Amino acid sequence: MPGFIGPSGVITDSAPRRSGSAIAYCAKFNKIFLCLSLFLVLSTLLLACGSAPTPPPKVKIRPVTPTATPIPAGTLLYEANWSFGLDSWQATQGWKHLGKNLQTEPMDKLSITVPYQPQVSDYAIDVRLQIVYVAANGGYVSIDVDKQPGRDGYKASVQNLLEAGIHPNGSHPQVQAYIDPLGSMERGSFETSDFEPGTQWHDFRVEVRGSLVSLFIDDRTISNATSTKTNFLSAGPIHLTGSKVILRVGLLSITAL
Repeated sequence: MPGFIGPSGVITDSAPRRSGSAIAYCAKFNKIFLCLSLFLVLSTLLLACGSAPTPPPKVKIRPVTPTATPIPAGTLLYEANWSFGLDSWQATQGWKHLGKNLQTEPMDKLSITVPYQPQVSDYAIDVRLQIVYVAANGGYVSIDVDKQPGRDGYKASVQNLLEAGIHPNGSHPQVQAYIDPLGSMERGSFETSDFEPGTQWHDFRVEVRGSLVSLFIDDRTISNATSTKTNFLSAGPIHLTGSKVILRVGLLSITAL
């Protein structure tokens, strides 16, 4: 194996010197590789820590508003039953149930309130009435519906009922429907008709459609009235009122129109 003379004059082998240089080179390379690897790991960690997580997409939830199911026209909404008494009715003195009917004493300012109010704007009130006896001239029978905020009321009534006998000056009871208050009623819509009820049964029907109220007696159109102030008329409270008469009521029902 070739050699060389060193400074001390000793012949030495060159292979060990070359081997030590290679080892030093490898150690330096490994050190650089480790530094680069450590740098990459630290960079990755810094990026992972510094970046905020992506928020999930926002989902807009729209509230669902329930839609009211319309009530078909002709649906019976309410029918009175007096066979169990008048506990659920608000009545003045003078009302009583007589079998399946409701009857009054001939008192002043009689009133009874129907324990139901329709939840529709268009409806009909059917009442079967019999004026059994008129105790004094000037009696009346009426279906009254109170006005409410934003909705006018109305009345459908038989006025000026007279005692049996000769009527002076050809006077007769009168029947009409009108808006309450009167100042809300359309001019020309107030119609009054003569009406002799006698003592037989009559079918009164009040129809409400929007701002119009119509009165029918025994299937005949009697009177109409229209409000100029509100688009819809009130749905209650609903009252039966009377004065100076014995009134018998055989049926009261409310139907959707």
